[in-house]
Amino acid sequence: MSPFRKLLCASDFSEDASLAARRAAFLAAALGAELTLLHVVSEPSLRALRESLPGSPGAGAMILDDARRLLDGQAAALRETSGAAPVTTVVQTGQVTEEILSASERADLLVLGAHGQNPLRDMLIGTTAERLLRKSKRPILVTRMDPAPRYRRVLVPVDFSAHSAAAMRAAARIAPDAQLTALHVFELPFEGKLWLANIAEDEIHRLRSQARAEALRALIDLAASIGPDGERFTPAVEHGQAARSILARARELDADLIVIGKHGRSKFEELLIGSVTRHVLSDARCDVLVVHA
Repeated sequence: MSPFRKLLCASDFSEDASLAARRAAFLAAALGAELTLLHVVSEPSLRALRESLPGSPGAGAMILDDARRLLDGQAAALRETSGAAPVTTVVQTGQVTEEILSASERADLLVLGAHGQNPLRDMLIGTTAERLLRKSKRPILVTRMDPAPRYRRVLVPVDFSAHSAAAMRAAARIAPDAQLTALHVFELPFEGKLWLANIAEDEIHRLRSQARAEALRALIDLAASIGPDGERFTPAVEHGQAARSILARARELDADLIVIGKHGRSKFEELLIGSVTRHVLSDARCDVLVVHA
């Protein structure tokens, strides 16, 4: 049974949010999940509107009614085009990020567009998705692509941390019919210093081959440890810089989804989003699902 039984999609009626809503509806239909569309009206913005229009006490209510009308229209369109079960709509007022975060605690998966209505603001202070990723402990799917009914090719970067098995399980469940690739990218410890120390090139290549073989064995063992779903994964090991190699392999595979753990393995990265995850989330051309251990 899929662990994704309750999906929440946050919408600000932007183009990216519309793509996210369509993806969420396709997932709900494929997984037999419930879908809720949420729109949050900023309480500070409502307050400013009321203060600027003291002679129009109903202006705030009009904004809320309009949001409900738009969200209900979006839900009706999604039901028609995706075949999803009834879609619930919720309009809330408050601090946008906090309201989405609170609502996501009652969901198994939060679906967001990569950018909202204000790209410049995203550039300056980070997207809503990135801000939520810092705080949420729920899986978050950040969408970029015009969605097809099902994912076809999924890439799962693996670093053998506790997040790796969780990411592989999530990939298998959210994309039950897809081709799955588990990729480990390694760098030889102190390789730069080995070159500076004039270690023979053949010896460095031998160490690389040894590290590659060990990583491949570990990857196969990890796939076996997650049960029957692990048999669906094709293992891949590359030497290089992690984020760059992940993005390159995703392009090579024409992946429509990358599933990755939220954090890196260093103590500093545990405080925020892992640096590799942040890079992939920023530069991937496809959807990215970020999961916890």
